[in-house]
Amino acid sequence: MTSTTLPDKRVTRELVLLGESTPGRRGNRTVIAESRVEIAISSNEALDRCISALRASDERLAAQPDSKYEWTLTWVQREDSKLGGTVAFGVAWYDEEFFQEKKHTYMKPDHLAMYTRIGADEGDVSVTHWRKVD
Repeated sequence: MTSTTLPDKRVTRELVLLGESTPGRRGNRTVIAESRVEIAISSNEALDRCISALRASDERLAAQPDSKYEWTLTWVQREDSKLGGTVAFGVAWYDEEFFQEKKHTYMKPDHLAMYTRIGADEGDVSVTHWRKVD
């Protein structure tokens, strides 16, 4: 029998944005659906650009208390032995019609171009949607 020693991988997960979890931010809006987004990014510089873009977007959303969606908690996961990492965040949707219209926006040309600007490719983005069930 042969044994193999696996290299130690230290993974760090860091909370970088609170989004709608910021106290008082959701107001009286009710979540009707959620999306989970993960973006794999292959360089530290691109990871910084992605976080900066999400922070700027989060600030715009915070200034619109009647927005039909919000970012939720945003995490960055890094593995010590690799460059870059994974950005994982959620989208809280508050309006059914808006959700149906916008839930696939991440595949539109302007979003695809944004991924390229931050250093991620279309295949590096994964999105899963969940519906609230009463």
